[in-house]
Amino acid sequence: MTSSAYPLPALAAVDIDPALSPITLDDADLFAAAFSSLTEPISDTSFAASVCWSEPLHLVRAVLDGYLCVFSAADGDLSMMLPPLPVDPAQTGRLSDALSACFSIMNAANAGVLGVERSRIEYVPAECLGPILNATGLRLNAEPMPGDYVYDRAELVALAGGDLKNKRKLRSRFLRENTDITMGPITPACVPACISLLASWRRAADVKHEGEANEMLLGVDVLRERDERCTRRYLELIEPLGLKSMALFVGGTLVGFTIGEQLSETMGVVSVEKTAPGVNGAPQFIYSAFCESAFENATEINAGDDWGIATLRYTKESYRPTRMLGKSVITRAAASDQQTPDRSVIRTLTHRRRNSRLVEAESVTRARVRLATLADTAAIVDIEAVAFDNAGDAFNQSQIRRLISNPRARVGLAVVDGAPAGWCVNLIRSHLRSRSGRVYSVAVKPEFAGQGLGRQLLNWSLAALEAEGVRRVYLEVRAANIAALGLYQSAGFTPIRTLRDYYGTGFDGIRMRRIAESNGAPT
Repeated sequence: MTSSAYPLPALAAVDIDPALSPITLDDADLFAAAFSSLTEPISDTSFAASVCWSEPLHLVRAVLDGYLCVFSAADGDLSMMLPPLPVDPAQTGRLSDALSACFSIMNAANAGVLGVERSRIEYVPAECLGPILNATGLRLNAEPMPGDYVYDRAELVALAGGDLKNKRKLRSRFLRENTDITMGPITPACVPACISLLASWRRAADVKHEGEANEMLLGVDVLRERDERCTRRYLELIEPLGLKSMALFVGGTLVGFTIGEQLSETMGVVSVEKTAPGVNGAPQFIYSAFCESAFENATEINAGDDWGIATLRYTKESYRPTRMLGKSVITRAAASDQQTPDRSVIRTLTHRRRNSRLVEAESVTRARVRLATLADTAAIVDIEAVAFDNAGDAFNQSQIRRLISNPRARVGLAVVDGAPAGWCVNLIRSHLRSRSGRVYSVAVKPEFAGQGLGRQLLNWSLAALEAEGVRRVYLEVRAANIAALGLYQSAGFTPIRTLRDYYGTGFDGIRMRRIAESNGAPT
């Protein structure tokens, strides 16, 4: 193999330790030795994934106390993208030393940026969790992160069963509407067409998913931009890395391509799958065809994780995974207050009186909305307990504390005659060239329903976001919730997209957007 690397990240916010080096193609044997220590690799423990994500995630590596350590400086801080893995699986006795060295490097880089609490180890496979948490001399905490979706290969090839009926119909439609279909490995000659399709895919997705962010409040446009850069790298390295690939043509025009590799003796991983916008059935056809031809000896297919994106989670779950491969984030401080609860939809104004109308009448003039503090946690728990019919919809104490502590959340508490009556949560998301806001939750006690308190909380939310220069604010609402739609429209929100089955099969959502008049502040 020839050496190929991107330069070390030049980020003013993070000082990269001189012990860290770029990942090159010459590191293949080093990574293979480290990954051989794993009984069941995950999609991230692949040399191809490491080298192809190297540039968009600013990956660097080092061997510390006999362990391969991979770091990322993509988000203005320094974190680890994999746990320390032994270069010689027979020598595993210095894990504590390696972990201490890793946290020392991260803490030194993060201390002057966002604080050492940003130091973390992500993408930790389940089998590594116990040894790391039990490492002597360290106080470590683990939190789950999105895991890998694993499917039965035979079921993906056949798209068999009632659950996949719609997938079969779409594949059949593609075959019915397109007669001149050809498939084959991606060749250097068709790479330019792949890159052109990739750009079209990104443009269409930017429009379709405007305003969306993942659970860490990172705009999906940022993730998509990184994905595009990574995919270009995969296209460059298909032959050097010995990857499997497929290009799909209709009438000589490229309509899709996919790239993957054999992750283990029994599992294949689909690393890249892109199809031209508007070609019905192409994703279902190429996915099943690629799994059939590229992974003849595999029994399972790994489709990676969902990046904490609600819409991607829905798509991956719709293929009915047979199991999940767990991953965790490890921190040295108390469990991170930077994370948000695992929620994908806004909870609109609802309460236990099922037949009452959500109509905003005269305002509760004696209500005051203020910024919530951790001391308000118990009061907010009480509001949640009475505001929702389904206990599963209510935030718990830990989630509420995280939201109040989250620097990207603005939590308001409404007080009437000295007693808590309702609360709201707003999130600030980072995008490629701007920030946006999201009205994440509004909840009021039943006795204050219909008195304008919900509107007052909504107005406070919008004012809080505008005060920080955030002009574009989004929310999602059930399409059937006419009263909530009317409330949001009266506050300046306009529908921008229908979200099919967003709240479950047969329950559509509507994404709404409000753009405040520019006041010269940054957006």
